[in-house]
Amino acid sequence: MKKNLFSVILMFFALNFFAQQIEFPFDSTWSKNEIEDLESGKIVIRNIKRSKGISILQGTNKHSDAMLKNFEMLDPSYLAEIIYKMPKHGNEGIFKQAVQIFSDINLYKEIIYSDEKKGKQRPLFPEAEVLQRTDSNREIRIATNLRMDMLSSYDSELVIKNDADGFFFEQHNTQPLKWRSITAVKSEKMVASICCFEYGESYYVYALGGLKAPRIPFLIYEIDRQFIGRIEDFTVFYINRFNIKH
Repeated sequence: MKKNLFSVILMFFALNFFAQQIEFPFDSTWSKNEIEDLESGKIVIRNIKRSKGISILQGTNKHSDAMLKNFEMLDPSYLAEIIYKMPKHGNEGIFKQAVQIFSDINLYKEIIYSDEKKGKQRPLFPEAEVLQRTDSNREIRIATNLRMDMLSSYDSELVIKNDADGFFFEQHNTQPLKWRSITAVKSEKMVASICCFEYGESYYVYALGGLKAPRIPFLIYEIDRQFIGRIEDFTVFYINRFNIKH
């Protein structure tokens, strides 16, 4: 028992030391495999379920701090954390790229959701329409009407910022999402946030996708599976749109 406890403590300190050596802006909940995946250029997706599982450290960046605050207020019942790291050298225009990519609503219709369990692929957003767009020096706001596969259409709002602290994107539903006549997600209860910031000698893309909805015992696994699958396909699609130099 004492030997096992000593091994756990030793591993904890080893992970902390490893994280500190590579200028790691996340807490000690990361596994060694997750850290290695991030360092090797892979997209890391963490199914953390609740806001208390968010691993990015307070004070890392102004935009990530805003995301922390927003998701603590949302208190989601389904939550995923997505992280990608790239070298700073050669990618200095990444924030401007992000603005162009995330403000192009037509790209939504190109995202394909792959349901590996059922062996099917289909558009994640069969319909995506801009209702109104307002550009200012500080931000871009876009009101949209979207339809996600299997659900009714709904209005949402996107906010995009590019400032001295990096890039910030947030989307939230301003209308309920319905499955047939049943409300699946209430207004303002589904949020996707993404920021891109400089840290050490790297740029990080950090995203949170969450929704507050009932965790029905016999449906939790299936909702979790489909939610994470959609988050993964959405994020991978957008990261692959970047022209990244390695």
